Amino acid sequence: MDTNQILAALQHSPLPERMGNFERTRTPQEPLQVDEGEYLIVEYRHLQHDALFQVVMRGSEAQFITVLNGEVNPLQTVSIEEAGHLLRRDLLMMLEDLDDEL
Repeated sequence: MDTNQILAALQHSPLPERMGNFERTRTPQEPLQVDEGEYLIVEYRHLQHDALFQVVMRGSEAQFITVLNGEVNPLQTVSIEEAGHLLRRDLLMMLEDLDDEL
């Protein structure tokens, strides 16, 4: 899957700059290659703690992860299309759950 396909799949996913105690640091419009065939396509950073919420794309799948104090915690792996649906529907809830862990 290339960046145009990522953008098409996530074009209707609202990614506000700030949500609760998080600020957006990466959007699908600016994917960051993190490994061969892997792209960081969404990232939110906590404003007061060492915590990240990330969506990493591998092939046609997206993995939702949290990074707390450098420790990577996979949440779920879904298709890129499903990732768009989950971000539209559950992004605030996912960020609130991460905030509660802190």
